[in-house]
Amino acid sequence: MISNLQSTSEIVDRDEIFREVCNIHERCFPSLGGAPVENWEFQTNEYTLTVGLFELLTRLSFIGLNESSSKGLKHGESGHFLPEEVGDDKLKEYLIEYLECVCQESKAISQKPVSERHRVINGGRDSKGSPHVVAGEGTGIVHTAPGCGDVDHKIGKARGLVGIAPLGEDGRFQEGFGPFTGREAIDPATVDLVIEQLREKHLLVAVEQYPHIYPHCWRTGDELVFRLVDEWFINMDWREEIKEVTRAIEWLPDSIDGQNREVEWLTNMRDWMISKKRFWGLALPIWVNPEDPTDFEVIGSLDELKQRAVEGWNDFEGNTPHRPWIDGVKIRSERTGAVLSRIEDVGNPWLDAGITPFSTMGYNHDRKTWEEWFPADFVTECFPGQFRNWFYSLLSLATMMRYDETDDPAEKRPFKTLLGHRLVMDERGKPMHKSDGTAIWFEEAAEQLGVDTLRWMYLAQNPASDLRFGTRHPDQPVTLNTPEGPISQTKEGMPTCLVTSKPADEVRRQFLIPLWNSYAFFVNYARLDEYDPGAVKIPAAGRQEIDRWILSRLQSLIATAHEAFPAYDVARFVNSAGDFIDDLSNWYIRRNRRRFWRSKDAHDNDKLAAYQTLHEVMLTLSQLLAPVIPFLAERIYQNLAFGRDLLATSSANGDTRRGGDWPESVHLCNYPQVNPDLLDPELNLRTATAQRIVRLGHQVREQANLRVRQPLAEIRVCCVNADDRAAIEQFADVIADELNIKSIQPVEHLDGIVQYTYKPNLKTLGPKCGKLLGAIRQELPLLPAEQLAPLRVGDNVTVTVGGTPVALAPEDVLVSTEQSSDWGSADEAGLQVALLLKLTPALIQEGMARDFVRQVQQARKEANLEIEDRIVIEFHSSAPLVLETIEQWRDYILGETLGNEARPGELTPENSRSVLMGDETIRLRITKAS
Repeated sequence: MISNLQSTSEIVDRDEIFREVCNIHERCFPSLGGAPVENWEFQTNEYTLTVGLFELLTRLSFIGLNESSSKGLKHGESGHFLPEEVGDDKLKEYLIEYLECVCQESKAISQKPVSERHRVINGGRDSKGSPHVVAGEGTGIVHTAPGCGDVDHKIGKARGLVGIAPLGEDGRFQEGFGPFTGREAIDPATVDLVIEQLREKHLLVAVEQYPHIYPHCWRTGDELVFRLVDEWFINMDWREEIKEVTRAIEWLPDSIDGQNREVEWLTNMRDWMISKKRFWGLALPIWVNPEDPTDFEVIGSLDELKQRAVEGWNDFEGNTPHRPWIDGVKIRSERTGAVLSRIEDVGNPWLDAGITPFSTMGYNHDRKTWEEWFPADFVTECFPGQFRNWFYSLLSLATMMRYDETDDPAEKRPFKTLLGHRLVMDERGKPMHKSDGTAIWFEEAAEQLGVDTLRWMYLAQNPASDLRFGTRHPDQPVTLNTPEGPISQTKEGMPTCLVTSKPADEVRRQFLIPLWNSYAFFVNYARLDEYDPGAVKIPAAGRQEIDRWILSRLQSLIATAHEAFPAYDVARFVNSAGDFIDDLSNWYIRRNRRRFWRSKDAHDNDKLAAYQTLHEVMLTLSQLLAPVIPFLAERIYQNLAFGRDLLATSSANGDTRRGGDWPESVHLCNYPQVNPDLLDPELNLRTATAQRIVRLGHQVREQANLRVRQPLAEIRVCCVNADDRAAIEQFADVIADELNIKSIQPVEHLDGIVQYTYKPNLKTLGPKCGKLLGAIRQELPLLPAEQLAPLRVGDNVTVTVGGTPVALAPEDVLVSTEQSSDWGSADEAGLQVALLLKLTPALIQEGMARDFVRQVQQARKEANLEIEDRIVIEFHSSAPLVLETIEQWRDYILGETLGNEARPGELTPENSRSVLMGDETIRLRITKAS
């Protein structure tokens, strides 16, 4: 048995869901002079027909239908009635056609006296309509059974209807229901019996399958049946005080509006049902007179129970206050003197969970300690259901426990900050269950996806959105290699199966692998050059601008961490760390590779500065990320701080020198602090602008299908402010190098290259502008483009149309572009770039040389050559352009590939590979130089 609040309603379409239209005799509409009519009723839960009444919507227009013809009803005739607006074609088929006899302000129709229908209980009649019946579906008459449903029970209580509870705890009919006694309510055989009896009594018009909303168990997915039982409740007439406590708490994240959602629940909630029909659980301290349920008492402590006990205390003492021991204790009623027994019910689990701040912190016996720890600083749970469960129980019980102790809501709150989050779902966004094998066990996810990967996934997730974790494949068992040895079963005895996760794949691809590759890049070259981290530090001012930039970016990340962690906004920090890793890997290291590639030179301070910068960044980054990815961070830290693992051979005495300066573990380090001397916001901003220009340039190349290896002649950048122009001037060489472009020009507009056309969006402007819309359609395309340009960057503009000022938002205007065939363009937030796409013979030849270098580098990789290995390059081609290109670009090719020589050779398919160089196919072979 589960409570109404634990059920879930789903749209179901099973074989045995029926729509039944029943006619009830011996009732008529007074306005028709007392003539008997048949009233057709709509029903989907068959078993409730055994204990039901019928209700009709008041003020619903009905149409009368003659039984034997298509004519309307006359005075004294019998017939059928249906709502004038029937929303179902199938029902129309059953009812033949509409006529125009309308009965307004109809009254409810009662069935026969309950005593004539049931042998269980005598009942009365009801003659009241219900607003729960709606037109447009069914017949306008709906069946209600006050003992078989939540809404029905409310209607019954409000109107004094008899509530008959036909089902026992096992969901079967109790004694007194004739052929239904002992039958399971939702058994298809029971449904068939209901239909058979309706048909025998000539009460059945039609049966068909009908999909509808029906509650299911949230644990098993089984269909539920409602059963009317007695329970214990707490009167929640102090909800206003709870609301005030709720408003004294910080609810995160802001996007879920947690405070208002909790207040809304408190406003609309019913009294709190605290009892459960179970054996295991918190024993409710309620003692009741078996002969008089109104004679009950609530015991507040074990000491009070001991004093009041008149029976069973000696057997109970020494046991925990749970069943069966506490059930033997009896007390005497102070009001009547009768002996009271404890109720058999146990408490709602949320009652126990909500009292935790008091029951576990010594509220009753160590108030000083309790005051030191109350309230909690932080709690977190999934929010879809906890507004009415754990959050609610904590708030309610804390408010009541301190009701007479303080008037300050802040002193009553059980916690200061709450972080709500949504749910972990499978790849399709569906819940995962043990019953269908989709639940992913920790061992499976940890061993196959990696624990650091999981932590990054969870911490980077927006808590207001579900995390679509992945999929467990129960048909693909796997053996997992754990530190304790191989396992093929979880601790729960389930077979371990393949787990796949797209979010985990993305975390590894975008963040963890680039982070590890950056670390590996450093240690590999540091080992080759015997880099000594203990060498004299080169001041930041003496390092290259790109070194100062990455150190400044690191300071910004440290600042973000100090802002995000105290605000419980870990996702902000993790996502910022991801952006930093991208900058480190795809900008700093990629653009600095040649500094590390240079030959070892003890006097090369620029190369030393590069090593010191990257070492400092990686070491600090391991400390910053330790709370997020503790294992990978520890591995990086141990090597960089103590020279273990990949750096172990860097120097004979480096380990001791470094080991004495650092804590034993990254998790014992002080968290990094911002160094203001290294923070340069202006440099960060200008570099970010340069990166945006490069990104837009790559976008244009991709649209034009031009690889970056193919050089282009010119890029023009349209600047909207002085900061953008300053960034272009400062990073012109960088932008040109990144995009492989010969010239970069900052400009104020792209006239002659890009033409913008502005048209009104009639969907948004129509409701706003009304009569002005015609004038806007005519005049908007004629306005100067520069006047409307702010719309492209998300700003509003005001224009004059027909002598009237009109405010235009970006969504009010449709913008289209046309551009010169020789150019390609892209824009983002006001920044526009245009690339000249026309290729000259010289540009084509340079692109071929770059292609050749790429093919040689790929051949080096596949030959498993060491980074420092020199090579000899051989090629074969009869194309003059290929031979001319290699000869003209020989120095560039040899320098980029560590080649000693590039020469023609007699190559065959057996001893060489076929590769593309521009549009030409050539043969290529490399060998390690002797």
